[in-house]
Amino acid sequence: MRVGLSSAAFYGRLETEDAAAHVRDFPAQVCEVFLETHSEYCRSFGQLVRQKLGDLPCVSVHAKGTQFEPDLFGRSHRQVEDAMGIFAGVCDAGEALGAKYYVFHGPGNARNALPPDKVNALQERFGRMREIAAQRGMEVLWENVSWCSIRTPQDVQRARELLPGLHFVLDVKQALRGGVDVLEMIAAMGRDIRHVHVLDWDAQGELRLPGEGIVDWQAVLAALRSVGYDGTILLEPYGHQATDEVALRRSLDYLHGLILRE
Repeated sequence: MRVGLSSAAFYGRLETEDAAAHVRDFPAQVCEVFLETHSEYCRSFGQLVRQKLGDLPCVSVHAKGTQFEPDLFGRSHRQVEDAMGIFAGVCDAGEALGAKYYVFHGPGNARNALPPDKVNALQERFGRMREIAAQRGMEVLWENVSWCSIRTPQDVQRARELLPGLHFVLDVKQALRGGVDVLEMIAAMGRDIRHVHVLDWDAQGELRLPGEGIVDWQAVLAALRSVGYDGTILLEPYGHQATDEVALRRSLDYLHGLILRE
Protein backbone atom coordinates (compact mmCIF):
# COMPACT_ATOMS: atom_id res chain seq x y z
CA MET A 1 0.00 0.00 0.00
CA ARG A 2 1.08 3.58 -0.65
CA VAL A 3 0.29 6.64 1.49
CA GLY A 4 -1.17 9.66 -0.30
CA LEU A 5 -2.46 13.15 0.47
CA SER A 6 -5.28 15.10 -1.14
CA SER A 7 -4.75 18.66 -2.29
CA ALA A 8 -8.11 19.30 -0.58
CA ALA A 9 -6.07 19.58 2.62
CA PHE A 10 -5.25 23.15 1.59
CA TYR A 11 -8.68 24.11 0.22
CA GLY A 12 -9.46 27.73 1.07
CA ARG A 13 -5.82 28.53 1.85
CA LEU A 14 -4.18 27.89 -1.53
CA GLU A 15 -5.46 27.78 -5.07
CA THR A 16 -5.60 24.29 -6.53
CA GLU A 17 -2.32 24.39 -8.44
CA ASP A 18 -0.47 25.77 -5.41
CA ALA A 19 -2.16 23.27 -3.10
CA ALA A 20 -0.99 20.45 -5.37
CA ALA A 21 2.55 21.81 -5.36
CA HIS A 22 2.46 22.02 -1.55
CA VAL A 23 1.58 18.32 -1.29
CA ARG A 24 5.16 17.69 -2.46
CA ASP A 25 6.41 19.17 0.83
CA PHE A 26 4.92 16.26 2.77
CA PRO A 27 5.81 12.54 3.01
CA ALA A 28 3.20 11.44 0.46
CA GLN A 29 3.98 8.85 -2.19
CA VAL A 30 1.00 9.84 -4.37
CA CYS A 31 -1.67 12.52 -4.38
CA GLU A 32 -5.29 13.15 -5.24
CA VAL A 33 -6.12 16.47 -6.87
CA PHE A 34 -9.28 18.19 -5.71
CA LEU A 35 -10.62 20.38 -8.54
CA GLU A 36 -12.64 23.20 -7.07
CA THR A 37 -14.49 25.11 -9.76
CA HIS A 38 -15.60 25.19 -13.39
CA SER A 39 -12.56 26.99 -14.79
CA GLU A 40 -10.43 24.09 -13.54
CA TYR A 41 -12.45 21.43 -15.37
CA CYS A 42 -10.33 21.31 -18.53
CA ARG A 43 -7.21 19.74 -19.99
CA SER A 44 -5.10 22.90 -19.88
CA PHE A 45 -5.64 23.28 -16.14
CA GLY A 46 -4.78 19.63 -15.60
CA GLN A 47 -1.55 20.21 -17.51
CA LEU A 48 -0.71 23.18 -15.29
CA VAL A 49 -1.25 21.17 -12.11
CA ARG A 50 0.71 18.25 -13.55
CA GLN A 51 3.71 20.58 -13.95
CA LYS A 52 3.31 21.77 -10.36
CA LEU A 53 3.31 18.18 -9.09
CA GLY A 54 6.68 17.42 -10.64
CA ASP A 55 7.34 13.68 -10.34
CA LEU A 56 4.63 13.08 -7.70
CA PRO A 57 2.02 10.69 -9.17
CA CYS A 58 -1.64 11.71 -9.20
CA VAL A 59 -3.81 8.65 -8.66
CA SER A 60 -7.25 10.29 -8.70
CA VAL A 61 -9.28 13.45 -9.22
CA HIS A 62 -12.14 14.60 -7.05
CA ALA A 63 -14.26 17.48 -8.32
CA LYS A 64 -16.68 19.62 -6.35
CA GLY A 65 -19.46 17.30 -7.40
CA THR A 66 -22.30 19.37 -5.97
CA GLN A 67 -21.70 21.74 -8.89
CA PHE A 68 -22.86 19.19 -11.47
CA GLU A 69 -23.14 15.56 -10.35
CA PRO A 70 -26.85 15.68 -9.40
CA ASP A 71 -27.65 17.08 -12.85
CA LEU A 72 -26.10 14.01 -14.50
CA PHE A 73 -29.28 12.26 -13.38
CA GLY A 74 -31.68 15.13 -14.05
CA ARG A 75 -34.90 14.99 -16.05
CA SER A 76 -34.15 17.90 -18.37
CA HIS A 77 -32.23 16.91 -21.51
CA ARG A 78 -30.26 20.18 -21.61
CA GLN A 79 -29.44 19.90 -17.92
CA VAL A 80 -28.07 16.39 -18.42
CA GLU A 81 -26.05 17.31 -21.50
CA ASP A 82 -24.50 20.32 -19.76
CA ALA A 83 -23.56 18.16 -16.79
CA MET A 84 -22.06 15.49 -19.02
CA GLY A 85 -19.97 18.19 -20.70
CA ILE A 86 -18.69 19.36 -17.33
CA PHE A 87 -17.91 15.79 -16.31
CA ALA A 88 -15.98 15.28 -19.56
CA GLY A 89 -13.95 18.41 -18.77
CA VAL A 90 -13.05 17.01 -15.34
CA CYS A 91 -11.92 13.79 -17.00
CA ASP A 92 -9.88 15.83 -19.50
CA ALA A 93 -8.10 17.40 -16.55
CA GLY A 94 -7.71 13.97 -14.96
CA GLU A 95 -6.15 12.52 -18.10
CA ALA A 96 -3.66 15.41 -18.25
CA LEU A 97 -2.79 14.73 -14.61
CA GLY A 98 -2.25 11.03 -15.28
CA ALA A 99 -5.05 10.13 -12.88
CA LYS A 100 -6.51 6.65 -12.98
CA TYR A 101 -9.72 7.32 -11.05
CA TYR A 102 -12.60 9.78 -10.83
CA VAL A 103 -14.13 9.86 -7.34
CA PHE A 104 -17.93 9.97 -7.65
CA HIS A 105 -20.30 11.01 -4.86
CA GLY A 106 -23.52 10.68 -6.79
CA PRO A 107 -26.84 12.36 -6.01
CA GLY A 108 -26.98 13.70 -2.48
CA ASN A 109 -29.47 14.98 0.04
CA ALA A 110 -28.65 15.58 3.69
CA ARG A 111 -32.10 14.41 4.81
CA ASN A 112 -33.21 11.75 2.39
CA ALA A 113 -30.66 10.68 -0.20
CA LEU A 114 -32.00 8.39 -2.90
CA PRO A 115 -30.72 4.81 -2.75
CA PRO A 116 -29.07 3.63 -5.97
CA ASP A 117 -32.17 1.84 -7.28
CA LYS A 118 -34.18 5.09 -7.07
CA VAL A 119 -31.71 7.29 -8.97
CA ASN A 120 -33.21 8.49 -12.25
CA ALA A 121 -31.81 6.67 -15.32
CA LEU A 122 -28.86 5.39 -13.31
CA GLN A 123 -27.74 2.63 -15.66
CA GLU A 124 -27.90 4.74 -18.83
CA ARG A 125 -26.25 7.82 -17.31
CA PHE A 126 -23.58 5.93 -15.41
CA GLY A 127 -22.88 3.99 -18.58
CA ARG A 128 -22.23 7.26 -20.38
CA MET A 129 -19.94 8.39 -17.59
CA ARG A 130 -18.00 5.16 -17.81
CA GLU A 131 -17.51 5.63 -21.55
CA ILE A 132 -16.38 9.24 -21.18
CA ALA A 133 -13.89 8.30 -18.47
CA ALA A 134 -12.63 5.21 -20.31
CA GLN A 135 -11.88 7.29 -23.41
CA ARG A 136 -9.44 9.18 -21.20
CA GLY A 137 -7.92 6.13 -19.54
CA MET A 138 -9.90 6.59 -16.33
CA GLU A 139 -12.47 4.73 -14.27
CA VAL A 140 -15.42 6.10 -12.27
CA LEU A 141 -15.35 4.86 -8.67
CA TRP A 142 -18.42 5.28 -6.47
CA GLU A 143 -17.64 6.49 -2.94
CA ASN A 144 -19.67 5.84 0.18
CA VAL A 145 -20.86 9.22 1.49
CA SER A 146 -23.14 9.69 4.50
CA TRP A 147 -25.45 12.15 2.67
CA CYS A 148 -25.42 10.55 -0.80
CA SER A 149 -26.80 7.44 -2.49
CA ILE A 150 -24.26 4.94 -1.18
CA ARG A 151 -24.33 5.20 2.60
CA THR A 152 -24.69 1.64 3.83
CA PRO A 153 -23.50 -1.87 2.93
CA GLN A 154 -26.99 -2.49 1.56
CA ASP A 155 -26.59 0.45 -0.83
CA VAL A 156 -23.31 -1.06 -2.03
CA GLN A 157 -25.10 -4.28 -2.88
CA ARG A 158 -27.94 -2.47 -4.71
CA ALA A 159 -25.47 -0.46 -6.78
CA ARG A 160 -23.46 -3.56 -7.64
CA GLU A 161 -26.59 -5.36 -8.88
CA LEU A 162 -27.53 -2.41 -11.11
CA LEU A 163 -24.02 -1.70 -12.39
CA PRO A 164 -22.02 -4.89 -12.99
CA GLY A 165 -18.29 -4.39 -12.67
CA LEU A 166 -18.72 -1.36 -10.38
CA HIS A 167 -15.73 -0.47 -8.21
CA PHE A 168 -15.66 1.67 -5.08
CA VAL A 169 -13.87 4.26 -2.98
CA LEU A 170 -13.99 3.38 0.72
CA ASP A 171 -14.25 6.59 2.77
CA VAL A 172 -13.63 5.80 6.44
CA LYS A 173 -14.87 9.15 7.79
CA GLN A 174 -18.08 8.95 5.78
CA ALA A 175 -18.80 5.46 7.09
CA LEU A 176 -18.31 6.76 10.63
CA ARG A 177 -20.49 9.80 9.99
CA GLY A 178 -23.22 7.54 8.62
CA GLY A 179 -23.13 5.30 11.68
CA VAL A 180 -21.73 2.38 9.67
CA ASP A 181 -19.07 0.02 10.97
CA VAL A 182 -16.01 0.48 8.77
CA LEU A 183 -15.21 -3.23 8.77
CA GLU A 184 -18.75 -4.00 7.59
CA MET A 185 -18.35 -1.53 4.73
CA ILE A 186 -15.05 -3.13 3.76
CA ALA A 187 -16.71 -6.55 3.77
CA ALA A 188 -19.56 -5.24 1.58
CA MET A 189 -17.26 -3.62 -1.00
CA GLY A 190 -14.82 -6.50 -0.82
CA ARG A 191 -12.48 -6.95 -3.74
CA ASP A 192 -14.17 -4.09 -5.59
CA ILE A 193 -12.37 -1.46 -3.46
CA ARG A 194 -9.95 0.48 -5.66
CA HIS A 195 -9.19 3.55 -3.52
CA VAL A 196 -9.38 4.50 0.18
CA HIS A 197 -9.88 7.86 1.92
CA VAL A 198 -8.98 8.07 5.61
CA LEU A 199 -9.62 10.33 8.59
CA ASP A 200 -9.84 9.47 12.28
CA TRP A 201 -12.66 9.93 14.80
CA ASP A 202 -12.63 10.65 18.53
CA ALA A 203 -14.91 9.53 21.36
CA GLN A 204 -17.02 12.68 20.97
CA GLY A 205 -17.66 12.00 17.30
CA GLU A 206 -15.30 14.69 16.03
CA LEU A 207 -13.05 14.11 13.04
CA ARG A 208 -9.32 13.92 13.74
CA LEU A 209 -6.18 13.19 11.80
CA PRO A 210 -5.22 9.50 11.76
CA GLY A 211 -3.36 8.71 14.96
CA GLU A 212 -5.29 11.30 16.99
CA GLY A 213 -8.56 9.40 17.39
CA ILE A 214 -9.97 6.00 18.31
CA VAL A 215 -10.18 4.20 14.95
CA ASP A 216 -8.42 0.83 15.10
CA TRP A 217 -6.29 1.36 12.02
CA GLN A 218 -4.52 -1.96 12.35
CA ALA A 219 -7.90 -3.70 12.12
CA VAL A 220 -8.89 -1.53 9.14
CA LEU A 221 -5.67 -2.30 7.28
CA ALA A 222 -5.95 -6.00 8.10
CA ALA A 223 -9.51 -6.04 6.73
CA LEU A 224 -8.35 -4.29 3.56
CA ARG A 225 -5.54 -6.81 3.14
CA SER A 226 -8.04 -9.65 3.60
CA VAL A 227 -10.00 -8.50 0.53
CA GLY A 228 -6.82 -8.13 -1.51
CA TYR A 229 -6.51 -4.35 -1.35
CA ASP A 230 -3.03 -3.03 -2.09
CA GLY A 231 -3.74 0.49 -3.35
CA THR A 232 -3.48 3.98 -1.89
CA ILE A 233 -4.35 4.95 1.68
CA LEU A 234 -5.15 8.59 1.01
CA LEU A 235 -5.34 11.14 3.81
CA GLU A 236 -8.17 13.53 2.95
CA PRO A 237 -8.45 16.14 5.72
CA TYR A 238 -10.70 19.15 5.63
CA GLY A 239 -8.88 22.48 5.40
CA HIS A 240 -9.19 23.36 9.09
CA GLN A 241 -7.58 20.04 10.03
CA ALA A 242 -4.48 20.76 7.96
CA THR A 243 -3.58 24.20 9.31
CA ASP A 244 -1.16 22.56 11.78
CA GLU A 245 1.28 21.24 9.23
CA VAL A 246 3.45 19.58 11.89
CA ALA A 247 0.43 17.50 12.92
CA LEU A 248 -0.36 16.76 9.27
CA ARG A 249 3.17 15.49 8.67
CA ARG A 250 3.01 13.45 11.89
CA SER A 251 -0.22 11.81 10.73
CA LEU A 252 1.27 10.84 7.37
CA ASP A 253 4.28 9.38 9.16
CA TYR A 254 1.89 7.46 11.42
CA LEU A 255 0.16 5.93 8.38
CA HIS A 256 3.52 5.01 6.86
CA GLY A 257 4.48 3.30 10.10
CA LEU A 258 1.25 1.31 10.25
CA ILE A 259 1.71 0.03 6.72
CA LEU A 260 5.32 -0.94 7.35
CA ARG A 261 4.21 -2.97 10.39
CA GLU A 262 1.57 -4.85 8.40
